[in-house]
Formats: sequence, structure tokens, C-alpha cells
Amino acid sequence: MSGTIVLLLGVAVFAAYTGMHWERARRAVFDVRLGRKRVSNLRQTAVKERAETALLVLSAGTVLFMVVRYG
Repeated sequence: MSGTIVLLLGVAVFAAYTGMHWERARRAVFDVRLGRKRVSNLRQTAVKERAETALLVLSAGTVLFMVVRYG
């Protein structure tokens, strides 16, 4: 298994993981809009999930750049 294949598999895993975080953040924001009692907790969750998603997207972009540039 070459290094490029491993990096591409890593990008695929990042994409799936990012999708999970994005969906959780979206649900948390939607729940906040509905005005549930746990508003502050949901906002914190949404901010946390968005930050993790941004980090994952940045990481996946870096890996993709490395695959294209050096692969």
C-alpha cells in the first residue's frame, strides 16, 4: 500500500468525521432556535462542534494539499 493511498484513505476518514461533527453542530443550532431550556449548553456544544469541524477541514485540506503537491 503506497503512501498516497494511505493519505487518501486518511482524507476519506477526515471527511466522514467532519460530516458527523457538522451534523451535530447543525442539530445543536437548530435546537437553540427552537428555544429549549438547555440554550446555553446547546450554544456551547454548537461552538465546540464548529471549532472541531473547522480544525478537521483544515487538517483534511492540508493532507489533500500534500497529496497533490508531493504525491
